[in-house]
Amino acid sequence: MEFTKYYCFRLGALTRRIINYCNNRLKDLGITLSQSFVLLSLLEQDGSSVKAIASALQLDSPAVTGLVDRLAKQGLVSRQEDPNDRRSTLVFLTPEGQKIAEEAAVRSKELDPLLKLYLAEMTLVGLEQTMEELEQKLEAGEIPEGRQYKP
Repeated sequence: MEFTKYYCFRLGALTRRIINYCNNRLKDLGITLSQSFVLLSLLEQDGSSVKAIASALQLDSPAVTGLVDRLAKQGLVSRQEDPNDRRSTLVFLTPEGQKIAEEAAVRSKELDPLLKLYLAEMTLVGLEQTMEELEQKLEAGEIPEGRQYKP
């Protein structure tokens, strides 16, 4: 079987296409999809630490630090030392960041219905359940080696 037929490849390729589509929808706001997730996280909990944002986005802290750096350069977020922990930095939306985050939220909410249009209801329910189960098994390290799919 050629590698482009592997599900892990196909899911990765599909994910990249979805990310590109979303990035194009956010381009005029001057942010990427990843940056929008930081802003959306701050919409829900302004003044979060980088560590808390990383946890919410399921990314590592250095990746979020890079995203926050770029958003700070654009004037969309600001940093403040955590008064309770000098080793930690809190991230806040600026007024411009608030405006961009709210628009990004509107655009993000529009994407799910567009994607769901192309999925049959039964497929969607099955896919959601399967993804949840697979995520739990991967997180718990429960995917047995050597197990194979047999059509």
